[in-house]
Amino acid sequence: MMPIAEIALDLSYSDTKVWARVYAPLRAASDEEWSCSFEISEPLAIERTIYGASSMQALVLALKAMSSYLYGSEAYENKQLGIGGEFGGNLSIPAPSIFLDAAPFPF
Repeated sequence: MMPIAEIALDLSYSDTKVWARVYAPLRAASDEEWSCSFEISEPLAIERTIYGASSMQALVLALKAMSSYLYGSEAYENKQLGIGGEFGGNLSIPAPSIFLDAAPFPF
């Protein structure tokens, strides 16, 4: 499956990129809901599938969940995760409002 969107994030202590990818929503087996998967590569190593009542809802919820994992990670809190050589700031992905004190870039 090919991602519909992805971003390469920097680690302050390595040249390795952390890839965050989201995949197209799919109709779930129940045919009444939709699923949307995302993944975040090492060192976070997260793969999740989120469900919604529509493809749009599943996509938005997946993006919010992915954002929560990124902004809530130890790497972000320790200013080791960033983009463009800047760490602990805007990851170019909106953060859920619960993270406004740490990442003032809300959804």
